[in-house]
Amino acid sequence: MLLARIFVRLPNWVGDIMMARPALHALRAHWPGARLVGMSRAGHRPLVERFGLFDDVLAAPEGVGLVQVAAVWSAACKVREQRPDAAIVMATSFEAALTTWLAGVGIRIGHDTDRRAPLLTGAVRLRVEAHRADALRDLARVLGADAEATVPPLALTAADRAYAARLFHTMSWADEARPILLNPAAAKTPRAWSSDRFRVLAEQLTTGTDAQRLIMHARAPFVASTEWGRVHGIALVDDASLPELAALLERCALYIGNDSGPAHLAAAAGIPTVTIFGPSTPGRTGPGVRWSATASAAHDPHQAVSASFACSPCRERFFDECPAPPSVDGRPPCLDAVTVDAVVARVDQVLAGRSVTSVTDC
Repeated sequence: MLLARIFVRLPNWVGDIMMARPALHALRAHWPGARLVGMSRAGHRPLVERFGLFDDVLAAPEGVGLVQVAAVWSAACKVREQRPDAAIVMATSFEAALTTWLAGVGIRIGHDTDRRAPLLTGAVRLRVEAHRADALRDLARVLGADAEATVPPLALTAADRAYAARLFHTMSWADEARPILLNPAAAKTPRAWSSDRFRVLAEQLTTGTDAQRLIMHARAPFVASTEWGRVHGIALVDDASLPELAALLERCALYIGNDSGPAHLAAAAGIPTVTIFGPSTPGRTGPGVRWSATASAAHDPHQAVSASFACSPCRERFFDECPAPPSVDGRPPCLDAVTVDAVVARVDQVLAGRSVTSVTDC
C-alpha cells in the first residue's frame, strides 16, 4: 500500500492531542514522504503547528444545531480538496467520523466509539484498559506505523519564549530561576481539585524557609485577585496561549496541578509533574509517553496523587453515578478526598528526590 496523502483528525482535548504525539511521529517515520494534513479545533492549531509534523492544519467544525451541520459540511469539503488516500480519526466523536466519511476518504481508520463504526472502513476496538497514548498508537498501526519513533520537544518559536521572558522580567526573576507552575485550571469543574485547596497549597509553597517561586495558571474554574498574587509573590497567568504556556513550563522546575492538558505540556517540556487525579487514573491518562504499574517508582519524573476510588476511571456522569453527593464546591468525592497534606507530601518528595512507592496517597 502506497500512501501519498494522509489526513489525521486530531482529538478534541489538549491532553489527548499531546498523548497522540507518539502515534503521529510513528506515522511520519513510516511514511516520511507523505503529505500529512491535520485537523484540530481552531484554538488548538497553534499548538499542533509546533509539532513540526504537518504540512497543513485545518480547523475542525464547531458549533451546535444548524451551525454545526453547516460547519461539518464545510470541513468535509476542505478535507476533500486535500485528496487524502487514508484518514486516521483520532477524535472519538460521531462528528469526526462523519466529517471524514463526507469527505469521501477511501480508507478511514478510527475507534469503534459513539456508534460510528459504519462510517469507518477500519473500526478499531478502543482498549479502555490501555494508556491513551497506546490506544492512539493502535490506529497508526493499521497503516503500518508500528515501530517506536522519537518524540522530539515542541518546536516553540522565539515569540513563544518571549512571553516567558517578559513574565520573568515583570517578577524580577533571574533568567536562571526555576519556578513551580501550579495549574488549578480544567475544562470541567468536576475534574478540577478544589480552588480553595489550590490557594492553601500556593500559600504554603510560597512561605517559610523553603519558599518557592510560583506561577499560577489562573484559568477557570480558578479565580484569584491580583492583590492575592502580589501579597504572596505569585505570578498569575491568565492570558497565555498554549505554545506560550509550554514556553513557561520549559523554564520551570515542576508542574503541580489537575489531570488536564498542561500536565502533558509539562511532560513534553521535560519537567517533572505532580498530577492530581479524581475521576481519571494515571494508568490511562497520566503525563509522559508511558505509564505502568510502577509509574511511581523512585526515578519516574511523573508522580500522581489519587484517592484511588474503586469506581475510577468513570464515565464522568457526575453525581448521577457517584458513590457520594458532591462537595460544597461541586467536586466529586474522589477529588474531595485528596487532601492538601497529601499533595504537599508528594511535592516535598519530588523536590527532595526521595523515593515514592505508591500512587495512592489519600
